[in-house]
Amino acid sequence: MTRQLERVAAYVVLVLIAIVAFAPFVYLLLLSTKRRIDIVADVPPTLSFDWNQIVKNYSEVIGSQGMLGFALNSVIVVGLATLLALVIGVPAAYAFSRLRFRGSESWASTILSFRFMPPVAVAIPIFLMIKGVGLQNSYPGLILPYVAFTLPLVVWIMIGFFDEIPREIDDAALVDGCGRIAVLWRVLLPLARPGMTVAAIFGAIFIWNEFLVALYVINSRGLQTVTLGAATLVSAQRPIDWNIAAAVGIVTVVPIFLFSLFIQRYIVRGITSGAVR
Repeated sequence: MTRQLERVAAYVVLVLIAIVAFAPFVYLLLLSTKRRIDIVADVPPTLSFDWNQIVKNYSEVIGSQGMLGFALNSVIVVGLATLLALVIGVPAAYAFSRLRFRGSESWASTILSFRFMPPVAVAIPIFLMIKGVGLQNSYPGLILPYVAFTLPLVVWIMIGFFDEIPREIDDAALVDGCGRIAVLWRVLLPLARPGMTVAAIFGAIFIWNEFLVALYVINSRGLQTVTLGAATLVSAQRPIDWNIAAAVGIVTVVPIFLFSLFIQRYIVRGITSGAVR
């Protein structure tokens, strides 16, 4: 009887957590289907739907507001920044895991501490540096800071994965005539693929949601990311169309939500394989 009560209590807690997590999203979805006047008149919003109004709201968001272009910019920035972070971070993690040099342990912890630094603390220095090298308002000017933010996380996750792989595998490959680079490329990377997936996922989610650095670096509307494009709807110069703003929120959230659902199994597999030290 006690076990059954514990199970019921666990399910109740899980249901409450699910309600708290999904309630704002459902509310936003309902707002995105209404007219502006309906949002003011009906609080909370009703469950009645007008298909023509839904089409009108989302057509304006995708067409007039240019959210597809913003999403494409985000995809480009996320993809290139994540790829560069992996290219740089994986060999660095391999060095920390396999090579012993003076201060290796302290350096690994120091690298992780850089990840705890909030973007607001370094946004202005980053802007000044990007402006100084002439990369303001460009893809490289946005990608490089994101690589710097993502790199510590990639290194730390991959150190944990490489530490889980027996060193005897390295020794056997070295005896067979492989160099260190060949050992990493041919032997360890296939074994550490779950870790690379987890690192790429966490980095991509952070970059997709980041706003402050992009606000400082990007001025051109044609290069704005999803977060910047969504922020342009909130302005003191004109009334806010909350139904359009809600539709923008849905268009912004849905891609990363679907992405998270698709790669959820890889996250679980990666964590259980040693992604978290």
